[in-house]
Amino acid sequence: MPAAQGQENPEGNRGPSSLLREERTLVLATADPGPWSAPVYFLHLRGRFFFFSSPESRHVRGALATGHCAGSIHRSSDDWREIVGLQMDGTLQEIPAGPEAEDAFAAYVRKFPAVRDLVPGAALDLALLTERLRARMYVFVPESVFLVDNRAGISGRRAIQLPGEP
Repeated sequence: MPAAQGQENPEGNRGPSSLLREERTLVLATADPGPWSAPVYFLHLRGRFFFFSSPESRHVRGALATGHCAGSIHRSSDDWREIVGLQMDGTLQEIPAGPEAEDAFAAYVRKFPAVRDLVPGAALDLALLTERLRARMYVFVPESVFLVDNRAGISGRRAIQLPGEP
C-alpha cells in the first residue's frame, strides 16, 4: 500500500512529503487552444506550488484564459511498476508584489540557490529577478490531488490532502 501522508512505511516507500521535498519539476498542463504542457521548477509552500514563468508563455496564457490547469510530479523510474507521483488539477494565479511573494521568493532561492547566478554582481531580490528574466511569479493551487503509486498495483491511485509544509 502507499505510504501514509508524508511518512515512510515499513517497506521504505516514501509518501508525498518526500516527493515534494526531493523532486524539482512540476509539469503544468493546459488546454487552450489545444493540449500543452510545460515543466517548471516549483516550490511547494502551504499546499501550493510557486514557480516563475513568462507571462507570454503558452502554459500561463492557457491556464489564466480557461481558469483551469493540471499538474504532475513524479519520480524517475526505469520500470512502470515503480512510478510514484502526484496528479493534480486546479487553478493558476499570478502572485502580486507583497509579503506572500517575498516569503515564497526567499524559500524558492533556498531550494534553488542557482537562481542567484541569474543576476550576477547584484543583490538578489524579487523585483530585480523578474525584471531581468521578464518573468512573473505564479502559484498553482491544486483543487484535487491524487497519489499514484504503481508499487501498490495498477490501481494504486488514491485521493490525498497535501501536507501544509513539505
